[in-house]
Amino acid sequence: MSIESIDLSGFEGLWVMDLGHSRIRDENTGGWKAEDLEGQTIEMLHHGDVQEYRIRVDIAPDLTTYMGYTCTFGDPEWVPYSVVEIAGDPNHPRLKPNKVLKGGTRLGEPIAWVKQVYVDPRTHYRITKNPDGTAQYAMLRRLSEDGTTLVSTVLSADGTSDVAKHFVRAT
Repeated sequence: MSIESIDLSGFEGLWVMDLGHSRIRDENTGGWKAEDLEGQTIEMLHHGDVQEYRIRVDIAPDLTTYMGYTCTFGDPEWVPYSVVEIAGDPNHPRLKPNKVLKGGTRLGEPIAWVKQVYVDPRTHYRITKNPDGTAQYAMLRRLSEDGTTLVSTVLSADGTSDVAKHFVRAT
């Protein structure tokens, strides 16, 4: 696919998670439950087929992480999805290794390695692997027809749909 045929303009800008519509898989029951984060804000900037992705994750009232990566769509190379700041206790229990982030969340370290696949102006995928090289998840990011909302659906390495986060355009 040539750079001229990639149109990421619909994803450009700042997005805030809609907590009222976002759901995650309950590990105990297997059913869906409300998102347990305080919030998420993502910013996507594009330069041709390159995406700069930045995220603020409000994990708890006293804990926020800032992470990001820069990735070329369709590039065969994996890029680090790294933690650039932790506001709060860097040893907080919610930053410890878990089912998704096997290495946990540590300042200056990648939580994952990323590749991205462009499909069409409203659809792209993020494929991730853990820092140890094992599969982590694949995320479908789908923009609404009017460009005001997007849904990020995560498929875990074991084939389970675990996350359905809804975002509303902030800018």
